[in-house]
Amino acid sequence: MRCVLEAGPYAEWISRIVEGLGHQAVVIDARKARGVIRTKKKTDKLDARNLARMSRTGWYTAVHRKSAPARAMRTFLQARQGLVKTALAQGSRIRGLLKAHGLKLGEVAESQFAVTVRRLSLQKGSQLWEMLEPLVLVRQQALRAAEQMRRQLLHQAKTEPIQHRLMSVPGVGPLTAAAYVATIDDPRRFRSSDQVAAYVGLVPSVNQSGESEVHGHITRDGDDLLRGYLVEAAHVLLTRKRGSCRLKRWGLKLAKKKGHGKARVAVARKIAALLHHLWITGELYRAA
Repeated sequence: MRCVLEAGPYAEWISRIVEGLGHQAVVIDARKARGVIRTKKKTDKLDARNLARMSRTGWYTAVHRKSAPARAMRTFLQARQGLVKTALAQGSRIRGLLKAHGLKLGEVAESQFAVTVRRLSLQKGSQLWEMLEPLVLVRQQALRAAEQMRRQLLHQAKTEPIQHRLMSVPGVGPLTAAAYVATIDDPRRFRSSDQVAAYVGLVPSVNQSGESEVHGHITRDGDDLLRGYLVEAAHVLLTRKRGSCRLKRWGLKLAKKKGHGKARVAVARKIAALLHHLWITGELYRAA
């Protein structure tokens, strides 16, 4: 018996239970399923009935079920991302609380953040620093843990041949390489490298009707985590990476014509396709 499940947090866990009972489990794209099932009334019973009909007709889009190592790596990356968001949130909160007392932190080096906050706080008395010190400690601990996890990924990337190969692309670091491998999981499921960019949501949306065809912003479909890392890798390549290569020259030329924001997304789109090509062919990137 074939059981159709919508993609979600519990999909993989339920799929293993279903398969343990001797049935076939198929996880489908929930967004495309909503496009097929358009009803004003929504109940669990009605959803189950509609999913059963889709299972019989085969009118659904199955999604790739990631391997156990890929799921473990994504958990690791998302945990680190949570630490980074916590540190950013506490930093913004500290700045806001200082502003409420007429104190502006301004740009400050990370090594001097706690010292500067303490010095400014003591200008208003020791009580303000006693209030802000716990937030500073939480921020420091989150950053310290996130950096430790990044170093673990860097050490792992040196021993993983695929990640090491992907890091040969300028701007791609251990975080981007690990996120790419964990999200794509099986590169053979894409017929061409260009499909990866669409899978990650880095291609422009298209609204076509008759003779009218409008290209809008990128679709933002797929995984937010990997898309963010690819855009960050493109930004590093265009602004921080020393040296020159064909991809960087193309991106800088596009930035002069279209602006840095559009150029960054375009370079991220090319990086997504390039990493897939390197993964499939087993080649290293050679700057030209």
